[in-house]
Amino acid sequence: MDATILVPLLIEKLLDLHLDKAPSIINPVFDKKVQAAINNLHSLKRYLRDAEDHEASYGHSSMNDQKIALLLKAVYYADDATDNLIMRRELQKMGFLSSQFLFIQEVKKFKNQFRRLSSCDHHLVMIVKEKAVTSCVEYVAEDNTRVLNYFPNGGSQQQCCMEKETYDVVGFQQQINQLLVQLIPQREISNGQSTELVTKIQDPGQSTHQVIAVVGEGGSGKTTLARIVYNRVDVKRQFTNRAWVQVPSLFKAKDVLAELLKQINQTELVALDKTLSEDELMLRLIKLLNGTRYLIVLEDVHTSQVWETLLKPLCSTSSHQFGGRIIITTRNASNLLPGAAYSTLDVPRLNNEESWKLFLNKVRVANPDVNFLTLLKEQILKICAGLPSTIVLLGGLLSTKEPSYDEWSRVIVHANNAKGDILPLIYQDLPSEIKPCFLYMGIFPKGFEIPVRRLIHLWSAEGFMTPPDPELIDPEDLAEMCFEQLIIRNMVQVRWKVDGHPKTCRMPSFLYDFFTLKAEAAGFFNHQLHTSSHTSTKQSKVSVRRLAAYFGVKNLWSSLFYNVQGLRSYVAFDTRMRGTAARDTGMFLRKIVSIRGFGLLNVLDLEGVYKPMLCDDVVGKLLQLSYLGLRSTFIDNLPYAVSVLPRLETLDVRHTNIREICIWEAKKLRHLYLNQNCSCYLFSEKDSFANLQTVWGLHVDDENLDLLQKFTRLTKLKLIAHVQDPVIAECVSKLTNLQSLKLISIAGLVQGSRQASNLELWTLAEHHKLLDLYLLGILPNYVIDVHFLPPNLRNLTLSLSQLACDPMPVLGKLPHLNRLRLFGDSYTGKQITCLSGGFPKLRLLNLWKLPLQDWTVEEGALPCLNELEIRDCYNMKPPEGLKNATTLRELVLTNMPMAFGAAVEEILHRNVFIKTNTWCSSPLLE
Repeated sequence: MDATILVPLLIEKLLDLHLDKAPSIINPVFDKKVQAAINNLHSLKRYLRDAEDHEASYGHSSMNDQKIALLLKAVYYADDATDNLIMRRELQKMGFLSSQFLFIQEVKKFKNQFRRLSSCDHHLVMIVKEKAVTSCVEYVAEDNTRVLNYFPNGGSQQQCCMEKETYDVVGFQQQINQLLVQLIPQREISNGQSTELVTKIQDPGQSTHQVIAVVGEGGSGKTTLARIVYNRVDVKRQFTNRAWVQVPSLFKAKDVLAELLKQINQTELVALDKTLSEDELMLRLIKLLNGTRYLIVLEDVHTSQVWETLLKPLCSTSSHQFGGRIIITTRNASNLLPGAAYSTLDVPRLNNEESWKLFLNKVRVANPDVNFLTLLKEQILKICAGLPSTIVLLGGLLSTKEPSYDEWSRVIVHANNAKGDILPLIYQDLPSEIKPCFLYMGIFPKGFEIPVRRLIHLWSAEGFMTPPDPELIDPEDLAEMCFEQLIIRNMVQVRWKVDGHPKTCRMPSFLYDFFTLKAEAAGFFNHQLHTSSHTSTKQSKVSVRRLAAYFGVKNLWSSLFYNVQGLRSYVAFDTRMRGTAARDTGMFLRKIVSIRGFGLLNVLDLEGVYKPMLCDDVVGKLLQLSYLGLRSTFIDNLPYAVSVLPRLETLDVRHTNIREICIWEAKKLRHLYLNQNCSCYLFSEKDSFANLQTVWGLHVDDENLDLLQKFTRLTKLKLIAHVQDPVIAECVSKLTNLQSLKLISIAGLVQGSRQASNLELWTLAEHHKLLDLYLLGILPNYVIDVHFLPPNLRNLTLSLSQLACDPMPVLGKLPHLNRLRLFGDSYTGKQITCLSGGFPKLRLLNLWKLPLQDWTVEEGALPCLNELEIRDCYNMKPPEGLKNATTLRELVLTNMPMAFGAAVEEILHRNVFIKTNTWCSSPLLE
């Protein structure tokens, strides 16, 4: 678990101590103790490798949860002692620690903790002997190429399918049809479709109950079934309002109601604050839904409170007669909906034929008819027993193995020994470097949509990503490789962007329930789920390494005061409504630093917490802070102390009210996310920006123009330019490692609207890694050329470009373009033409605020178009060629003439969902 990653890092820290020969810090006796500690850690490292070999050979771990917890506790204590000593050493060097006595006391603590670790190590070695595992081998220095051996088939060369999210309907067609009948009663079901095995309706004469319970055991596919139906075009047509909410394990009606309001109508949340009662929120929701056709899905319902506080009030409204429907997914409906009128849709296990078809889809075997696969078919079906989750996980596991009888049969033997419970097996089979990454996802709330950007940065900040040679591979690149492995193994659910990149992810519910308990029991992290300050004596002695807080920490810090001194990560998911500033966060942090005078915190992630209170005298003592996440906190000021934190790697202040940031020490800074209206000033030594990879939202003016020439390794860049200078174009042209580029050139604001200025740009033809390009400003016509634009471009956005020539014939030649957005004044002409064969991979097209009248779509153009949005194009005539866009599934019209919508509906086939936000009254189509 975490020890596999932490022990090598701990060895590196001790080696640094060992090499520091300053007499005032290291004396010969202590130097000998450090070397002994290093030797103990090498022994422990060898033991961990032997334990992994045992798992690979026998399919189960040689350590139970208690032994894992013992090991982690000892390693955490040793790491705390080492970091305490290192921090005292640094403070003494800097002149902030004048007392030699305090340093000697820390040395004594260090020795005591390593005696504990040495004892623990001896105990574990005895366990190894008792289990008859192979004796420890001699320590061998790690090969610098080991990072490329994390994965089968060559590490970074491992290809991962990055297609847009799809849902497998294997074995679900009956349930899909039955659910559709209850949602859309007039829908016709194909002849011969049997439903006797999949449905049980309480009132046989009524198939249109307002509440429909989709019931099945964990991992049976309830959520997948509901998601398939929820995203169907005919369902979107039927229900004008839709919302999907994951019901948290610690149910709070106010949070669920707020999320429903947000999805139904975002504007309703403008005045929302914590003073609104549950009843007031319900009244707002009922007012929005009354008289409309709505569909609400409540995922993973497990408490009868949902019926009393949500479903019962909604069902008592008059919306039912207009076609309101509520779907819940649950493992047992009878205990959750007492006295309710609802229909039940049971989700049974798959039969052998369906199971085998699903398995072949998930195992990714090029030739499914190979002999060894046929020989193993019966055993595979027996292990899976028709449960979709087991089928998917086993398929993912086997897809990472060499497709041979010997290799697959070894895995199947282990699965048989586990009697079909393959959850421990899929975890044990993970490379050791990926195990803590997977478990770390459990620190987020169940069902939480985790931004992949956030997860990758957190993995790196936690120290999980330690490439042998940072010059060859970045920690974030390694983290992305680990994430791809979890996708390949079907251990995460991913929501994809249009361009095929992952946007958000989450751990499937049945995996979350199992592994979160294991991780907490071992002390990998702790969840604070209750507002009560009551903590048992036994719990208060547990050392908390990582803490996830859900309701703030006002009532928490007093009960855990003595066991958070070694806290390394604090991640907050305070979902309370906006109101007064979260002062309790500042109190909690103050307690962490109060005893030592400094904190060991590496990660402070407060994303989404409303205005947390951060003070300079506290933040300045978090000298090991690597990640500071303040996105969407709406704080007004950034503590000055942040600007001098020596180890800060990621600073995220997007969607805050911060207007100015100064950073004086940036040697470690790698990722900087700035607020839209924030001015940033970086002052440091010449080479201090060498590690910067992300600068997102930097305002460039005459004062900081020279900064651009110091950014040499950027992969993501967003610049807001207020000056016209060729230096910007020259610097951008040299950043050939860029993956995302957003350039905004504005002269200022007139009546609240941006006024674009000329955007100078040099050729981007050599930017082979650049996939995402956003340009806001007046562009010269030579920019729109296939020999000027990046050759592998996937996303392109143009705004205020004032192009005079039709850009579509040229842009249609970009072979990899997935998404094209033409925003206001990007094109000044009245006609555009998509040529035959143009836009071969375009999936999404946005046309906003353009003076278009005629749009020609030739036959063979836009063969993959899936989504089309047209906004404020008042004079546009419906393009006849759209009838050939057979892949089109969703058309969104905003502020368009009603006649346009009627004409388009006549042109398009019926399986296109046409969403109309608003109609304009004029001008009318000719």
